[in-house]
Amino acid sequence: MKKTLATVLAAAMALSTATVVFATDIEADDWDNWNPKYDKGVDSNESPAKMGKDTKYRITSVTLENGDTIDAEDLVRAIDDGEIAAKVIVTENQSRLAGAPTLTTGSYKDTSTGTSVQTKSIYVWADGSRSDLRAEWNKLSGVNAPSMAKGKEITVIAVDPNGSLAEKYDEIENVYKKGTQEFTDAMKKLADSNNSLYDSTIEVKNIKELGTSSESGNALQLKFKINHTYGTDSVKVKMRLRFTAKKNADLGSYGTLSKGNTITSDVITFKAEYADMNNWYTDMQLTLAEVDNNQVILKGDKLYDEIGAENFSITFEDVARFDSKLSSSQPKRNLYYKLDEITAITDEYPNVDFEFIQFMGNPSFVNSGSMAFNAIGGKNTTVYTFDGETLNPLTTTYESTYKTVTAKGIKKLGTFVVASEILEVEDEEDNEPVSSAPVVEEPSSQPADNSGDRNPSTGAC
Repeated sequence: MKKTLATVLAAAMALSTATVVFATDIEADDWDNWNPKYDKGVDSNESPAKMGKDTKYRITSVTLENGDTIDAEDLVRAIDDGEIAAKVIVTENQSRLAGAPTLTTGSYKDTSTGTSVQTKSIYVWADGSRSDLRAEWNKLSGVNAPSMAKGKEITVIAVDPNGSLAEKYDEIENVYKKGTQEFTDAMKKLADSNNSLYDSTIEVKNIKELGTSSESGNALQLKFKINHTYGTDSVKVKMRLRFTAKKNADLGSYGTLSKGNTITSDVITFKAEYADMNNWYTDMQLTLAEVDNNQVILKGDKLYDEIGAENFSITFEDVARFDSKLSSSQPKRNLYYKLDEITAITDEYPNVDFEFIQFMGNPSFVNSGSMAFNAIGGKNTTVYTFDGETLNPLTTTYESTYKTVTAKGIKKLGTFVVASEILEVEDEEDNEPVSSAPVVEEPSSQPADNSGDRNPSTGAC
C-alpha cells in the first residue's frame, strides 16, 4: 500500500507557506520492516527517520495555504530547467546529522503501491491419465491437448451437447482452449452443475500469485542521515523546505511563480529512535539482523514483569553471552553491538586469532554478572577489555565442556577482545619513536578483581 505523510503547516516564512506531501521512496525500506515501533502508524506532525542510516522521502506534491497544489513533476522540471532553486534549512539539531540534507531531482518507479499476494483458482484433472480421450480430442478438433494426468492444469476441455464434460469421443460437440470466454463459461457451467463427472474428474487447485502495481514519474527526493547515539532517548531533527524562483517559473496547473518569490514549508519534524528487543525471556538472543534493524533496547521493567528477580542471559550471535540476576530497578539499556575487527590490534598481532565484540553504548547493569566467550585458543584463550588505547586482561575461567572462557564481576559491557593466546608485551627502548600500537597491560600475579568501580573505562567495573 502506498503510504503518504503530510505535515501540518502554520505561519508563512516567506511569501507563502506550503504543505509538503511525502511518500516513501522506492529505495527506502518500508517502515514496518525495519522498525515495528511504527506498525500502528505515524503522527502527521512527526515523521519517522532511521537511526544511523539514510532516510529518504519522495515529495509527491506541494499544496499551498490557499489550497492550490503544485505537482511534483512540475517542480522537478522547473528545478532542472534552472527556474527554481530547492533548499533544505535545518532549524534544530543540525549537529545530530551526518552532513547536510539534500533535495535531488530524478525519475522514479514507485512499486510501494503494492506487491500483493493473490490467490488464484485453477482447474486440474482429479483422476488418472485420460490418454484415450486426449487422443480423440486431438484427432477430432485438431487441438494438441496437453497432458491430462492427475494434478495437471486443464487447458483444453471438450463438452457434450448438454455442456457437460465429454467422457467419450462420440459425445464431443465443442473443444475449447483456456483463455477463451467459451472455456471460462464451460468450466463455470460444470462447477455450477455439481454433477458427478465434474466432482470426480475435475478439481479446483488454489495457487498464489504475486501481483504488482507501480507508477513512474519525476519527483524530489529528500535525503538525510541522523547519526547513531547508542542511547535510549529519541532524537528529533527539524527542517524546512524552501523553493525560490530564480526566474519566472511555469508550474503547470498552478501557474507562474514570479522571479524572487519563495514557497517555504513550515517546520517538518523527523524522529529517530531505537526499538525494543524482540523477545523477553530468561534466555534471550540479540542477533546482528536485529541490531541492523535497531531493535536493541532492553527495558528492565518490561523484563521484570515477565521473569521477576530471576537469572537471565543474553546471547550475542555466537560470540558472547551475558548472565546476571535481574533487579527490579534495572533501567533500560541500549545493547547495540558490533563484531567488527579492530585493525590496530590485528595488525600488531598478525599471528594471533581474535574475536571482537563492541557494545557501542557501554550499557551497564545493576547486578554484576558473567560474560562468556568462545575459547578460540583453548585453555590459552585470553580476554581483554579495550578503551581505544590500552588492552587490559580479565581473569577468566576455562570450561572444557563448552569450550568457553568466562569472566565474572562484569557490570558494564564495553569492548571485549578475545585472543587465542596471551598477547606479548614488547619492551620499549629509550629514545625510540612512540608506537601507535595498543598498550597491553601485563596480567598481575594475583587474580584481578572485576567488581566495583575500579576501572570503569575497560568494561570490567
